[in-house]
Amino acid sequence: MKKIVLILLICIQIAYSHPHFFIDSKITIENEKIKNEWLFDRLNSRVLLFDFDKDKNKYLDNNEQQNFIDTHFSGLVDNNYNIFLSLEDELKVKPKNIKVKVDKKKRISLTFDIDIKLNNVFTMCTIDEKLYMAYKLVEINSKNKIEVQKSEYDYCIGVTE
Repeated sequence: MKKIVLILLICIQIAYSHPHFFIDSKITIENEKIKNEWLFDRLNSRVLLFDFDKDKNKYLDNNEQQNFIDTHFSGLVDNNYNIFLSLEDELKVKPKNIKVKVDKKKRISLTFDIDIKLNNVFTMCTIDEKLYMAYKLVEINSKNKIEVQKSEYDYCIGVTE
């Protein structure tokens, strides 16, 4: 009986610990900034567009974009925007130029920059401690030599000279 209860508890834990959002990530690493694009999956994009497009014109105007950012991005500050960034020590992420767009396929993208003076060796990873978001690295551009490790839910980029 104890084994059955334990198995049920583990199954419940697994059921509640799956990602709610699947995000395709595109990263561009430049000398003094990291450009990020998060492209939400089709299903969640449709739901989010339904929730945030108050005038139902299939476009997010400035107020709707800001509402989206406040609801789905600004709250990530406590977890460093789900980004681990380290030159030698872990750095605080301070996103700039945050924009939300809806593409022709009605997928929502969130773009932002991290202004940072990079040296030739650093690490950047996605880490969602609550496992609400699964990040799939679909594109990376860098002049530096990079190493990438990916899993089903996140990725790490190691940059070396």
